[in-house]
Amino acid sequence: MHDTIFSKSFLFNLFSFENYNYTDNRAGIGSHYFAYMISGNCKIVSDTEIVYVKQGDIFYIPYGCKYQSFWYGEPEIKFISLGFRFMPNFEKKNYAPQVLSHNDEAVKLFYHFTSDKMLQSSDIGVFYTLVGILIPTMKDNATCRTKELVNATKRILFENPFLPVSQLAKRCTVSESMLYAAFKKSSDVTLNELRNQIIIEKATILLVTTDMPVEEISRQLQFSSCSYFRKIFKKHTNMTPREMRKSNNI
Repeated sequence: MHDTIFSKSFLFNLFSFENYNYTDNRAGIGSHYFAYMISGNCKIVSDTEIVYVKQGDIFYIPYGCKYQSFWYGEPEIKFISLGFRFMPNFEKKNYAPQVLSHNDEAVKLFYHFTSDKMLQSSDIGVFYTLVGILIPTMKDNATCRTKELVNATKRILFENPFLPVSQLAKRCTVSESMLYAAFKKSSDVTLNELRNQIIIEKATILLVTTDMPVEEISRQLQFSSCSYFRKIFKKHTNMTPREMRKSNNI
């Protein structure tokens, strides 16, 4: 499939990376995106959401969204990305980044855009057929209290992953037991798992964007020893810190 901007309104691509990729889109994106994860997994961190995407998922990122994304593969990361300017949103709902439920027909339509041929006008009809399948499955931002609480906690932890649970609960104006209960009900990871994931992602950013020694990264992220840091990093990313740097030419 060619990298194609169709009438300056569509951007359809097949992306492929090896092992790891980090993307900083905190300036905001200029299109809506639907994407299908062929292999690998990723985490999307926006101002309001943290979204986990695994192999076989279809996900959505809205126009103007400011986010960072962390992509992991064993070894390949591969996904189909369909960018577009016009969202048929006649009910004027406010959609956040999210993973969508879908059927086999939706996946089949995604693969329509992996052909090497140049895109034509008829392909836009196929695309909006796919959009018509996906939009009814999307959830707007009118979320329940527990979901809002989980999202608020995720945002706070992403900025300060070492904040004690007591302080997290205080900043969210709930008790510690209520905070744990909200994660049990409305999150796909526990509070402690989330904290560990965020710390490893902080480590990954330092590894691929600086030449800071691994020992110093381990110290800054409050690991008891550098060897323990290497062990936990390997567990979460399937790479050593050195391999991570090498894969990103650091």
